[in-house]
Amino acid sequence: MSNLYFTFAYNIFGKYYTKKRIEYFGLRYNLMKNRMDLAYDAYLSGALLSSIICSVVGLIGFNVVIMLLGVPELKVTRLTFPAWAAPYVVYKSFAVALIGSILFMSIVFLVVYKIFMFYPAIMAGDRKRNIDTMLPYAVNYMSAMSGAGVLPVELFRSLANNSLYGQVSVEFRFLVRDLEVLGDDLVTAMKSLSATTPSLMLQDFLQGAVTVVTSGGQVETYFQIKADQYLIENRQNQKEFLETLGLLGETYVTAFVAGPLFMIVVMSIMSIMGSAQMIFLYLIIYALIPIGSIMYVILISSLTPEA
Repeated sequence: MSNLYFTFAYNIFGKYYTKKRIEYFGLRYNLMKNRMDLAYDAYLSGALLSSIICSVVGLIGFNVVIMLLGVPELKVTRLTFPAWAAPYVVYKSFAVALIGSILFMSIVFLVVYKIFMFYPAIMAGDRKRNIDTMLPYAVNYMSAMSGAGVLPVELFRSLANNSLYGQVSVEFRFLVRDLEVLGDDLVTAMKSLSATTPSLMLQDFLQGAVTVVTSGGQVETYFQIKADQYLIENRQNQKEFLETLGLLGETYVTAFVAGPLFMIVVMSIMSIMGSAQMIFLYLIIYALIPIGSIMYVILISSLTPEA
């Protein structure tokens, strides 16, 4: 969504959120870690407006389905309806449609709003994974530049302009912004970036760099030590990932290949003998195997380090 949309939403609902900075501290921090160019009140206004629009669209869609398919027929018995409700049984279709519309509209509203609330944290976590993956190579680049006699400020500026290092470059662009636009010194800029980055690895690196700079240590030596450390840790992480991937592969074959095949054979034989229902066979083939495979794809994708 464009900033114009959030600006329009802020003009409508902004006053409701403006005085709730403390209540939404976590959301503001996640927006900052995600580097979203939006104030929290504008973002929440957009979330509220989107939830209302989606709930109205969902309400219209629900009523269209009701008009095309009709209201489900409910059998009226003494167990489901008390005696005093007997005169109102003729309105049951209207009541079902009305209650269903309200429930569906409420569910859509809550789901969309919660998605907006969790989205910054999810994206910040994705940025953290990208930063942790690329940081060893970025530190190695800084070590090489520092060994060539490049000053730290020029080094960080060069890294910020090098898009090869993904989100690490994005983070250092904010450090360069603090230096060139806000007029901060190098130590203050590194402390600010350390406080707002989603990556604990980068935070640890910057805190160590601050200590070296303030104590008058050799920045080149520090970069070289951290480059060697991160490369060793990166090899270890890749080895652990391959072992985890092998374990997941064995689990997938057992749970969603051999297991379902065995169950299909057993259910087929039992259905031929007339002692089993085909619905369980259909659930295994059309629900268990596809959904399980999709879940495994999502799981492996979330665990796989980005290149």
